[in-house]
Amino acid sequence: MHAGRLLRQGACAVLMTWLSVVLVGRVYDFHRAYLQWLERARGERWLLEQCGDAAFFRGMASHTDVCAQVVANSRVWATLHAARASLAQLKMCGFCECAAAAHMVYTGGAPVVCCFALLYVLTLSFLLPALHGLHARRALHLLHARCSPQLRAAGKPPRPRARDFA
Repeated sequence: MHAGRLLRQGACAVLMTWLSVVLVGRVYDFHRAYLQWLERARGERWLLEQCGDAAFFRGMASHTDVCAQVVANSRVWATLHAARASLAQLKMCGFCECAAAAHMVYTGGAPVVCCFALLYVLTLSFLLPALHGLHARRALHLLHARCSPQLRAAGKPPRPRARDFA
């Protein structure tokens, strides 16, 4: 029973770590694509203004596709473009392909494994359950100390209640 619980908690920790890495990778790719699109739009601003001028448009008669592309780009919402670009580069292991990540762990040796162990220990997937367990044990101890018939019969004063520490 205890081994099953440990296995379930380990699987949950691995799943939460994997989801965190994938989410961070998506946010990074989104941010990068968003900034690139804004820079592109800023660079095309002058050309967009010039394409509205009839004389410039006639002078670009052989390159009207450039003006059409600039006008089409000006109508694109940068957030949606960045979301599409981020999802188009989806990698199942976050920032790199899973085979490359496995190769990095295999060839990196002990330092890479230690970094992964520290990443797990310092993430909320480990700290929150540990802190929750400490709080639950302390609250149970305070409840037993306050309600114990043996302590009341011995004449000891009741211990402070859990809400006194909140």
